[in-house]
Amino acid sequence: MLEHTADVGFEAFGQTREEVFVNAARALTDLMVDAAEVRPAAAVPIEATAASETDLVVNWLSEVLYLFDAERWLFSGFEISRLTMCSLAAVGRGEKFDPARHAIKLQVKAITYHQLALEHGAGGWRVQVYVDI
Repeated sequence: MLEHTADVGFEAFGQTREEVFVNAARALTDLMVDAAEVRPAAAVPIEATAASETDLVVNWLSEVLYLFDAERWLFSGFEISRLTMCSLAAVGRGEKFDPARHAIKLQVKAITYHQLALEHGAGGWRVQVYVDI
């Protein structure tokens, strides 16, 4: 978790670009609910496109957030089938929100560009994201 006065942030890491995108989506889910309580009962296709790689991070996470807000989907895992510089196709494995089983930890309003970073180094990939709560 990263401290900020108006938002909450997180960092995610991965050996590959695919892994860092998956781990960022898992971190987003875990901000909202206890991701360990989400069952991988159904497969939901998720796609995102963007003009740049950093825009793709925002659009990918925004799509995961949209699926929760609009359709009440929560995900415990993700499988990316295609990842280019400007597009992503994946399957989210999860279930619909059940208030009897899933306690909301934070109400995330939006993914922001504030201090957004996607970096590749000797140790792999790192993404830093802040969300509006």
